[in-house]
Formats: sequence, C-alpha cells, structure tokens
Amino acid sequence: MFHIKPFLDALSTSKLAIFGAVLVTTAIGADALLIVGELLIFESNPYIGIIAYVLFPGMAATGLMLIPIGMLLVMRKSHRDPVGKLIRRVRRKHVFQLILVLTLINLIIFAFAGYRSIHFMESATFCGLTCHQVMSPEYTVYQRSHHSEVACVECHVGPGVGWLIKSKLDGTRQLAGVILDNYSRPIETPIHNMRPAEHICGECHSEESYQGNRVKVIQRYEPDENNTRTFSIINLQLGETSNEDQTMRGIHWHASKDHEIRFWSLDRRREQVIRVELTDEHGQKRVWTRPESAHTPADDGHQDDGQQDDHQNMRVMDCVDCHNRPTHVFLPPDKALDDLLADGTIDPTIPWIRSLSYELITQTYESDEQAMEGIAQLPALYHERFEAAWDLYADKLEEIVPVLQDLHSTYIYPEMNIQWNTYPSLIGHPTAHTSACFRCHDGVLVDAQGVGITNDCKSCHFVLAEDEQDPMILKLLEAQP
Repeated sequence: MFHIKPFLDALSTSKLAIFGAVLVTTAIGADALLIVGELLIFESNPYIGIIAYVLFPGMAATGLMLIPIGMLLVMRKSHRDPVGKLIRRVRRKHVFQLILVLTLINLIIFAFAGYRSIHFMESATFCGLTCHQVMSPEYTVYQRSHHSEVACVECHVGPGVGWLIKSKLDGTRQLAGVILDNYSRPIETPIHNMRPAEHICGECHSEESYQGNRVKVIQRYEPDENNTRTFSIINLQLGETSNEDQTMRGIHWHASKDHEIRFWSLDRRREQVIRVELTDEHGQKRVWTRPESAHTPADDGHQDDGQQDDHQNMRVMDCVDCHNRPTHVFLPPDKALDDLLADGTIDPTIPWIRSLSYELITQTYESDEQAMEGIAQLPALYHERFEAAWDLYADKLEEIVPVLQDLHSTYIYPEMNIQWNTYPSLIGHPTAHTSACFRCHDGVLVDAQGVGITNDCKSCHFVLAEDEQDPMILKLLEAQP
C-alpha cells in the first residue's frame, strides 16, 4: 500500500515542484477535454491539433521534470545531513511507490499523446494549413491533384527513422524561417533533398505501368469571336522493349534501370544543362557537353583543380526531372481556361468569352482582393465591348465571375510572389518560361564526335492531328469500342 500524504508533504516543501504539479494537472486536464471535444463534439483543425498534441503534452512533460528537480533542490538545502530533513519527515517508501504509479500513468498518457502527435503531424492538414501563407498555394493545388488521397509524408518523408529525423530537422529550419520571416517567396523548386524517385514514385508506379503507347487528345479554344475549338492528337511512345537488343525505347527510356543518366546544370532550377553523361549496363560511358559553356566539369564531376564548383549541380536523372509537378500542379492560364471551356463550366458559345476571360485573369494584381474586384468587372466590360450580345448572355456572365475568381485564387498568390507560370511543367516543348525537354534535347549538346542528343520528335511521339477543328482521327478513335 502507498499513501499520497507523504508525497504531498514532500511536494509542498518546494515552490518549483508545486509549479510543476500545477503545470502537469492543468495541461493533462485541458488536453483531455480538448481531445474528447475533438473526437465527439467539434470538427478538428490544425490549430487544435497543435495545442492538443504538441503544446499541452510539452507543458505536461516540462511539469513532470520540474517536480523531482524542485524536490531535489529542497533536499540539497538541508544543512544537518546529506539526506536532509525532508526525507525524515516523510515515508520514502510510500513516496517512491506513488511516484512509480504516477510514472506508469504518465507513460500511458504520453504514449497516447505521442502517437496522436506523430499521426497529426503526418497529416496533409498539418502540412498545408499550419503555416497558412507559406503552404496555402501548395496545399490548394494538392487538393485538386490526382494524388490528393496520398499523404504528404509518403513522398516528402517516407519510411524509416533516418528520413523522419531528417524531415523534422528540415521542418525546424523551415519553422525558423517562418518565425523570422526570411523564407523564400515563392518556395524554391525543385526540392534538392527529396528521396530518389524510385523510392517515391516507384512505390505505386512500376516500370511495367508506364510502357506501351498512349493517345492524348488536347483541346484548345482560340481567342476569337467563336472561341473556336481545335484538337491536337498525339500518340505518346511511353516506352517499349526493343526486340533487337531488349533495351527500353520511348519517353521512359530515361528512367530505365538498364543505364544511368547524370547531368550537370549551372542553376538550382536545373534548366541550364551543360553536360549529360550516359553509362550503359556494361559500364560504357558517353558524354555530351555544351560547346560554348566555360563551366563544363571534368569527367569525375570536379573542376580541373579538383575543387567542386558551387555553381555546378550534378544529378542522377529520375522521374521528377521531367514530372517536376506530379502533385502540386500550377496550370498555365491558357490550359486552365481551356479545361473550363471543355467541360462546360464556362459556356463556349458566349462570343469572345475566352479572350476576355484570359485578359482579366492574366492582369497583374497587387492583392487577391484587388484581383477579385477586377475579375468582377467581367459583365460590365463585356457590356461595354460587345453590347449587341449582352442581352443574350447577361445571366451567364454573372455566373462566370465566381468561376474565374476561383481559378485565379487557386493559382495566383501575390503575397508569395506566385503568378501565372511561376511553376512551369518541364514536360513538352519550350515555352517562354522553360526549355522543358529541350534543356537537353536542343541539338546543342554534343559528344566527342560532334553528334548531338537527338531532338527528333518521333522518338517521343507521333502527331496524329495538330490544331484541327474536326480531325478524322478523332472520329476513328470515338468509333472504337
């Protein structure tokens, strides 16, 4: 048997221990009420989670440490003997028994709180909403992506204690950046400390899943009176094994395990590629370099003086060097509008609606509020320019305003310096914002014999129709069972 009175007698002799006890009981009591409320009464949110699974457990742990420290300090103040008056006034056996029981109870409480804390901090809600201004853009487009059911940590952290510790250290650095208000605006991409794609993408996407051919139909709407719809249809050669030498061909040849591709770039965005190195399964190496570059690295990846150049970033190529926005997809304005016209969210029969919508959403606004006000002028602007059609489409124009406002607020964040095309996709032909595939396939990188990396379009795709209003191939495809 044990009694609580000796423990309370010991506790009452130290103000520090009393403060610790108050901290423990307050934190555990408030935390219990908050958790019950979260489970049974009100809807959870990231701020409740931070308080319930981070702040209160931390307070309780601090209080538990203060109790024995305070009691120990009182013991050491005794001037009569090393043990002190305190130990003689209370029955030590009973005190230790009670401490043991309370310790076991606290272990159960903290095991539960620790599990819930880790589970909460691995949720997409925590990642996306805790640091609202910083992560709101990424979280918003994540919710609309094909990977919206995949938790952030499955890609950004991964299994294993090592990656967990590394992610928490990175998180601490990022938290300091938010507190000190010195984080990057916009967030820099690509992320340079991600795990290899074979450990991320490869968990779900096997090599067999991206072989074969795939027909892609692209709808575009012209900025003319009729919003003329055109189709481009391409046959993508995703990948296939050659019967001649049993090696991979097609787009996903780049990710084949039969060889390794390394490349060097002058910038952290990996756009300015100056060297590409291919090592086949037999260890044979082939190298392409950019002749005009004065920074081409030596074969070992170092400068001739043996020092690593900070401006040169070597990388082993994997999935995300092309699929650089697999989840956090920021569409360009023309693609975003065309999608809305294609699915009927915006009525393509309204004359000039494509042109006018594009004009409004691509203007530069200083704030989101200003953007909402500017886009709300669509009906008035349409009435001013196309008065003859106004009466027919007035109601529909009013309905389009919130659609365009939602589109703009999804992809544009002035406070984070995110505008249209801030985060372009690296797949496809060059644009004004990225060289995309032509970072390497521009015909300029050459090997020792002067032979360049191929820029033959047919090595990746065949064009079946290009900007045609009524392509025959589409009719044939639609007729297929």
